[in-house]
Amino acid sequence: MSKNRFGGPPQQPQLNFDIAQAEDVTCERCENYTFEQVMLMKKVSALVSPTGKEAVVPIPTFACNACGHINKGFLPVIPKRSDTENSTETPTRKSTLVLEQ
Repeated sequence: MSKNRFGGPPQQPQLNFDIAQAEDVTCERCENYTFEQVMLMKKVSALVSPTGKEAVVPIPTFACNACGHINKGFLPVIPKRSDTENSTETPTRKSTLVLEQ
């Protein structure tokens, strides 16, 4: 068993709300209420990769454990490219993935 930095057993975080009052999240497709963690995979071109090499980036999310559906709220928000990024000029900054909370 691991110990905390003071030498005692690890402490569970304190919840400052009544979990019984929290709303259940259900699958948008089948209304199941259990989910499993899955990975979305994004392929990054060598042209835009910070390392200059093609890469695959895993993005953790949750899928319905009954039908496999991923609720819209669990999908990452990917900013749309602006017109300047579609030009032949080198972009000044790269877009990043933002996960909805």
